[in-house]
Amino acid sequence: MKFFVTGVNGQLGHDVMNELQKRGHTGVGSDIQEKYSGVEDGSAVTKMPYVQLDITSAEAVKKV
Repeated sequence: MKFFVTGVNGQLGHDVMNELQKRGHTGVGSDIQEKYSGVEDGSAVTKMPYVQLDITSAEAVKKV
């Protein structure tokens, strides 16, 4: 299954993405920063697809 996870630069989003990978799922992460800027620990989240998104912008959410 494929999941879209917001807030991956934070601790919870980071952990959710890694847990998805452990359970055999695919995750696409997003956050407000242009590129992933969370913990660079070499875990799955650092290698999964990332999309810049400001979820407070309805236009941006529709586009993504």
